[in-house]
Amino acid sequence: MSSYSEFDLITFLRQRCRRAPRHLKTSIGDDCAVFAPGFAHRMVCTSDLLVEGFHFRKEWISPQFLGRKACLVNLSDLAAMGARPYACLLNLALEPAWLSGQVQALIEGFVSEAEERNMPLIGGDLSRSDRLFVSVTALGYVKSGEPLLRSTARPGDAIFLIGDLGYSRLGLQLLKETADLDLSGIAGDDELRRHAGSEERYRCLKAHLCPPVHAEEAVWFQENQAARAMIDVSDGLAADLRHILDESGVAAEINVEALPSLEGIDSQDALLALLLDGGEDYALLFTASPEMQERIAQEYPSDWSQPSLIGRVVDGPPRLILVRDGKRRTYEPRGFDHFQ
Repeated sequence: MSSYSEFDLITFLRQRCRRAPRHLKTSIGDDCAVFAPGFAHRMVCTSDLLVEGFHFRKEWISPQFLGRKACLVNLSDLAAMGARPYACLLNLALEPAWLSGQVQALIEGFVSEAEERNMPLIGGDLSRSDRLFVSVTALGYVKSGEPLLRSTARPGDAIFLIGDLGYSRLGLQLLKETADLDLSGIAGDDELRRHAGSEERYRCLKAHLCPPVHAEEAVWFQENQAARAMIDVSDGLAADLRHILDESGVAAEINVEALPSLEGIDSQDALLALLLDGGEDYALLFTASPEMQERIAQEYPSDWSQPSLIGRVVDGPPRLILVRDGKRRTYEPRGFDHFQ
């Protein structure tokens, strides 16, 4: 089929989305999806919007990778709460030129990633637009206990990080600085690696286009009561840690030497800016009490991405204090802000 109508797309989606979560009664085809409650102790819900020209450029990301990224950034929000994914809704506003193989590729990338992560697509909406909008609503749940919040950090907690920092921002810089780097036709990881030209460039581009999400680890922390407050690093480590501090009414000290390293960055100021304010890293940032730290040391799976101790929560009004070579200074986040 060379071009789709709205109802062709709905038919394609119904045929493609054959997996359904437990307790789902009605999915794509009615005005609402219907599921029976009672399978979880708490439900959580998140929504994220990707706008062409603001969050992405079509020459910098293929439809397949755009679909995958739209899925993953919402999965990361569920992970930030320690929630298991349940299902998702996909809303697309499309240019007429996309009503061909491009929209099918976007949907295929999204659905494949969502099904692999046990977050099947159960509905959404389609519209026409003069630019591309991709909006996702993701549903998750916790089986017992409470979701991990930003407001529960306490003085004396250790601050841990799981994942890399800075590589996504380096990937974005590559896209901005390389005039002939057209990724609009790159469909998969192997093709991206060949196109990147080096393993380091591939790592940066992959981090930006298809970020790693630490969902399994996050669920472990919630279900084992091994974290107190948690957030995913989407706006930058400093900005997202400040969200925890503001909500919890505490301060934090970060040991600069304990932050992850980045190869090829000579300037210490540039390195610190990438690590603290890079954004779109989707690392996992959490606090843990001494008792929780002991549980992590004894029970956390050794073959998973390991938590790095990077600081501690302290008494005081919300502020971020950097500690380097025994010197302390307050740091103001310069992370991403949609309206600045």
